[in-house]
Order: sequence, then structure tokens, then C-alpha cells
Amino acid sequence: MTALGTVGPILFFAASFGANALVLAYRWERAPVVRRSVDRLRRGVLGRDDWSWLRLRHLMVPLGVVAVVNLAWSLSGPQCSSDALALLASGTAALHGQDPFQVAACGFANPDPIPYGAAAVVLDVTGALTGSVAGVWVVWQLLGLGVIPLVWTVGGDDRRYLSVLVATSVLYLPNLATRIDGPENTIVPIAVLLGLYALGIPGWRGRALEGASAFLSTARLPAVFPLLASSYPRGRRSWSLPSITVAVFLAAAAACFALWGRAFVQVVYLDQFARGRPQSFNLFDLLFRAGLLHSSLALTESQGVGVLGIVALVTWRRYSPEVASAIVLAGVMLLTQYAMLHFDLWLVPLLLLGTTVNRALLLYGGLWYLDANLAMGYLGPSRGVWWPTELLGVALTAILLYVVVRLIRYGEGKVPGASEAGKTRSGVRP
Repeated sequence: MTALGTVGPILFFAASFGANALVLAYRWERAPVVRRSVDRLRRGVLGRDDWSWLRLRHLMVPLGVVAVVNLAWSLSGPQCSSDALALLASGTAALHGQDPFQVAACGFANPDPIPYGAAAVVLDVTGALTGSVAGVWVVWQLLGLGVIPLVWTVGGDDRRYLSVLVATSVLYLPNLATRIDGPENTIVPIAVLLGLYALGIPGWRGRALEGASAFLSTARLPAVFPLLASSYPRGRRSWSLPSITVAVFLAAAAACFALWGRAFVQVVYLDQFARGRPQSFNLFDLLFRAGLLHSSLALTESQGVGVLGIVALVTWRRYSPEVASAIVLAGVMLLTQYAMLHFDLWLVPLLLLGTTVNRALLLYGGLWYLDANLAMGYLGPSRGVWWPTELLGVALTAILLYVVVRLIRYGEGKVPGASEAGKTRSGVRP
């Protein structure tokens, strides 16, 4: 159930898909008629020959309306159908000095694991200070809106196009208009985008922002890996940025371990990769259902080694920060056993790259939505028909593999480097 009811989500996704496709076609060299038509419409309506009039507020106001509608609708419906009460219970438990990673909500006697780390706990505590689920909703919804200002900031001379692209993306917009399950996953792209922004800021401010992005990455264990890949020293750059990332992440982990013990490690770290049930929008779903793989510590360890191998690869190849973080994010999505529901939001930073990658991501987002709402969301649980979700899992894996291979071979970054973006932010207007 989403912010627009039963039929509304399908129409909302269709509108997002169409708008996203139009934005991509605007810069596709094989569809010049689209650009000419859009430019003709702009001149006729606005009397302007360029897009210099577009400001961040022109995107944030309609997105804010979407967020408010989502908030109002969600608070009027049953809260147990989303993570809202569980996150409120987690924040309330932390406020009272109890374990926020295993809480009972919605009247259940047995506690449910909450595999979201230190940064998520801080956000839950902030929302829980209000004493109501509305406070938690507002905190996470505001976090979801924060993606667009960060894209606007790191986009340099291309900020307007990239911001519109992300704002309409099927990876972002439909998730923003869902219940709390969607906005809570924006913490991963926000951590990565904030890390990219920090690379363009000199001195202590850049290091402070890198520390903030590292702290946000504690909410979801895999988020620290693209940060490490993007902050690797290039040229004369010192080792301070990756060192800060590691130090902040380990400090947050140590604090949580001191407060809540070994249960924290199992729930927040190991469960991020290994949740023992076949519900994943990649090849793992098929492998688990066929009995070819079983969730185990050994499998989790091999996945961790695989992710670290990808980090080592992009470090050795010395890709740009945008491309390095994108390859690692895609690798995490391929290797995790539990790439569920709104995890496609993790791929938002890949939208900073070239048009070929973005066309693949449009198809990826469309198939993901079809899998979530029809194949795995309806046919499997209601009718016991699982082959569509298995087939879609194979297709999603193939698309993401194509994106990873293309990025590894060509490094298809289209945004300026961090230092150039930093100069743009320092006063040179696009």
C-alpha cells in the first residue's frame, strides 16, 4: 500500500517511467526529435532559449507535495503494514537504554530484528522524541527529500539535468511516494552522495563531511564499501579521507557493541547480507528456491570477500570517485542475498553516469517494480507461481552485470571530477 491508494501507485509509477524516459530521450543522440520538441515547447511556454531559469526549488516543491501526501495517507492507514511502528519502537528502546536492534511491535510477543545501524538508531530516536509514529515518519521523509539537493550540489555544470533525471527516476520517485519503507532506504545514496561532495571540499570541512557520510553509512553495512572506493587517494591526495571513513565506521560499531553486545553484530552486520529466506530481486532467489544454495556463515563470508574484491579492483584501476562508488554499489546489489523491495534506491548514485547506463537503469527499475508488485508481490504468495519472479531475477542480474562490465571497461562518468565540482560550488555559476 502506497501514498496513492490501490490503483494510484500503478499510475504514479507509469507517470514516473514516462517522465524518466522523456528526460533520458532528451539527450539521446538517436532521438533528436525529442529534444527539438521539448525545446520548442519550452520556448513557446516560457519564452526562454535555455534551462538557466531552473532552480532547486522548482524540483523540491512538487517533491515536497508528494512527501506530504505520502505522510498524510500513511498515517491514516494501518501502521503494521510498514516498518513505521518497528522504527518507533527501536527509537523508543534506545531512549530508555534498551536494545534498539530487536524490538516487539504491533502486539507481537517475539521481537523482530531491526538490522539498521547506529545512524538509523539516531534518526529513530529523533523521531521517537515526539512520542508518536508521525515523528519517525517526518524524519525519514525529510531524509528521502535530501537526495535531490545533494545531486544538485555534486552535479557541477550538469546539475540541472542530473537533478531532473534523479527526481523523475523510477529508482527514486516511486520509492519516495511509498510508505516509510521507501524513504528509509535513501540513507545509502545520501551517504554516498555526501561522500562525493566531501571530496570537493578542502580542509577540515571536507573531512568533517566525510566523517558525516561515514556515520550515515553505518545505517546499512554495505554503504561503507562504495565510500571506501570513492575516497581512495588519487595522485597526491592523502590517506586522510579513507582513514576517516574507516575510523568513524569502526567507532560507531564499537560504541554499539559496548552498549548492546554481540547481538548487535549478528543483527546489523551479518543479517545485512544473509537473511535466510529466498526473497531477493537477483539470482539468489532462484538459487535458493532450487536448493543450489543455502544461507550460511560461509556464504556470507564469501559475499563479503567478493565485495572487498570489487573495492580492490576499482582502487587498482583508479576510476573516478563517481564510477568507483557506482561499480561497488552495483556489486553489492548483485552479491547480497536480500536485495528486497526498495533496495533499488541504493543505485541512485549510478544516475550520475552516462546515458547508456541510465537507459539500462530505466529498464532495471521497470522490471524491479514488475517483480515487486506482480511476480513476487502477488503471483508467488497468492497463487504459488514463482517462475516469473525467478525469470525476472535472472533478467535483473543480467542488466546489472551489463552495467558493471560497461563501467569497468569504459568508466563512463559524465559528471565533472570532484575538484571541478568543488570549484563550481565555490562561485562559478553554471
